[in-house]
Amino acid sequence: MPFDLTFKMYFTLILIFAIGFGIIYFILLFFGMSFSFIIAFAVLFFLLQWYISPKLIQFTSHLQYIKDNEYPKLHEIVNKLAGQIQVPIPRIAISASKEPNAFVFGRTKKSSTLVIHKGLLDILNNDELEAVIGHELGHLKHNDMIVLTFISFIPMLAYLIAQNMFFSSIFGGYGNSRRNVDYLVIFGIIAFLVYLIAQLLMLSLSRSRESYADAFSAKTTKKPAALASSLFKISYHNINNTNKPDSNIQSFYIINYFNVERDMKEIKEHFKEIKEMVPDVDLNYLIKDISKQKKNFWGVLNSLYSTHPATYKRIVDLAKIKKGL
Repeated sequence: MPFDLTFKMYFTLILIFAIGFGIIYFILLFFGMSFSFIIAFAVLFFLLQWYISPKLIQFTSHLQYIKDNEYPKLHEIVNKLAGQIQVPIPRIAISASKEPNAFVFGRTKKSSTLVIHKGLLDILNNDELEAVIGHELGHLKHNDMIVLTFISFIPMLAYLIAQNMFFSSIFGGYGNSRRNVDYLVIFGIIAFLVYLIAQLLMLSLSRSRESYADAFSAKTTKKPAALASSLFKISYHNINNTNKPDSNIQSFYIINYFNVERDMKEIKEHFKEIKEMVPDVDLNYLIKDISKQKKNFWGVLNSLYSTHPATYKRIVDLAKIKKGL
């Protein structure tokens, strides 16, 4: 794993747990819970999340695991790239979803699953499909799905505590005194602020890991232009999609198409670089009715709360890699 990604990962983990667990500890301690109970609760909560997350993803995504004699080209690409980068071959599952996307999930590398949406197979050629799979196996190589599951623990726990504090203050939990209600509101606000800060740190790390997965795919497959083309196609095909997926798993996708409308607006500013990377795509047609995005407060806030870098930025970065290759 690259040093700067490793450093950012550990720095984010330490910071999230130092801020989050410290404040959560004092809140729970205030209500008379012992240190051993708090530690046991935190560990059990994390283990439960780690254990059930893959099952929830399987259930919500309606996956169909494919056999060795099904989708031979898909097996060929996955086996070749997994052997090349020396990771365990993941199980392959097909989602019937028509929204083009892909993601990888699992508790460990050996138990991982690579999910390909049916819509992705419909729009990508073999080179583009290989580039997307290279991106997903890059996540597997760097243990991204495990790291993100681990790092999302504190934001989720802080949010649950904040929710419980506000709920208890309204309905008179932990005693009915005015003093207790005031403390509940204050602690609820603190826990919610912890959630927001931890979420920002987690999303920043998520964006970094997406960028590294792009670079990993480009350098492994030697096809940065194919990945750029696939990113653009996925964004465009999803921009008018009305059936949005569960936001809880959006960070797993190769493209977070909650943001594709913003991405398509910004693409116009970088027409030249993208045209060089995706010469066969008629960009003029795709962006003719899209206005330039305003660099205002809400645009900045939206980018901070994005799980993925903007698509045009990813394509421009791939253009730099292609030049280097």
